[in-house]
Amino acid sequence: MPKTKNIPTNKIGGTHTSLIPVAETIVDILVKNELVKKISPGIIKSYRGGGGARKHIKILNSDNEASFSITATDNSNNQKIRIYVKDSKDKEVVENLLIKKTKEKGITTS
Repeated sequence: MPKTKNIPTNKIGGTHTSLIPVAETIVDILVKNELVKKISPGIIKSYRGGGGARKHIKILNSDNEASFSITATDNSNNQKIRIYVKDSKDKEVVENLLIKKTKEKGITTS
């Protein structure tokens, strides 16, 4: 699984730096956004599935006003990513940008 590359270290946090392909796409989109303060990738979980080329993200609600989580699914792997924004009002802007950019790349969203 690919490691993060060409990503500013001041925006990536946590101890997990490996990313599944869909998560790598998300990080590439978000790292360029000035409203995003920090991105923290989680552990990669594999499960048995029917195969196929499913690329999907799910935006999860968060109790914290200045962050949200995403579950990225790529075939039979998934990974949770927490995104921290500079201000609570920026969260919706970043979520909408992410939905738009991932749709352009053929990734479904829920």
